Amino acid sequence: MARKFINEWTREDFEAHLQDITGHDKSVQKIMIAGDGNMNFTLRLIFDDQSSIIVKQSPPYCARFPEIPAPGNRIISEIKFYQLLEEGPFLARHSPKLLGLDKTNKIAYLSDLGMATDFEYLYNQTEKLNTETCEKLVRYLKKLHSLEISSDVTFENLDMRALNHEYIFDLPFQDGERAIDLNQVTGGLAEEVDHILSETEIKIAAHELGKLYFENTRTLIHGDFYPMSWIETTKGMFIIDPEFGFLGLPEIDLGFFLAHMLLSNNFAVAYNVINKTYGPCDYSLMAKFCAVEVIRRISYVSQLPIINSLSFKKELLISSAEVLKTGNIKVYEILNHHDH
Repeated sequence: MARKFINEWTREDFEAHLQDITGHDKSVQKIMIAGDGNMNFTLRLIFDDQSSIIVKQSPPYCARFPEIPAPGNRIISEIKFYQLLEEGPFLARHSPKLLGLDKTNKIAYLSDLGMATDFEYLYNQTEKLNTETCEKLVRYLKKLHSLEISSDVTFENLDMRALNHEYIFDLPFQDGERAIDLNQVTGGLAEEVDHILSETEIKIAAHELGKLYFENTRTLIHGDFYPMSWIETTKGMFIIDPEFGFLGLPEIDLGFFLAHMLLSNNFAVAYNVINKTYGPCDYSLMAKFCAVEVIRRISYVSQLPIINSLSFKKELLISSAEVLKTGNIKVYEILNHHDH
């Protein structure tokens, strides 16, 4: 099998590899792209008997942007996360099952969840996140963060954390030319971002929060809990793509979740559900992680299909700059009363 990456493999390549890794002796009828992730090669294999399997590989770069290097071991981190979830029946029910792993070539075979839709549609604000679905998402986080992790387990995932740290806490706050022309995204946005993020106090706040991102705990977190990682299927809701997971502060997951609820104008329902069902957490820290995620999603390369409104983005940036400095989540409660 001379070809290293699965995006170039033939049906015969997969058949031989499948038998080697999983013991399955099946004929591959069809190879399809499964999902449109940035990071990995993800394919669906359909067999002659019409059963199917997902195969995923992490190359040492972003699959969609080959010029951007990325830790090749991330599939191993993702699988470790799923394996830890096997200790919690609720969490395991909401995750794909591992069917085979080739550590050398960074290839995993996972159960196929079938036809699925993620929650990207929330960003265009034509449909709200209903309370019931929001409660499911927060219940998942509560169960995840309550999972007892054996004292002999280590899960630092430092390479992926370093990558995320750079794109969340460092690069968006640097002065000078940006990696993306923000005015091509939304007219007038570049000037607003430069003005709002030029303040030294904001840069220091991001830097200090970034240190906490590297704090190790015994709490398992997903690390990238946002609408593209939640999928709805005929079998129910599943949480996927935990390649940024590690043992860290639960407020990271909660804050990132709230950030995307702000970006999709669903903050009120999400904040109320966290208040009602999650339990104790550091609200100030959650607020700061929320703020930094909002800022980087509006001001840097990881753009999302949020509504193309300068006033909406400006208001979120101004509020998030304040929250990042103070940890005062009440700033967002006032903001979200506005209708955009």
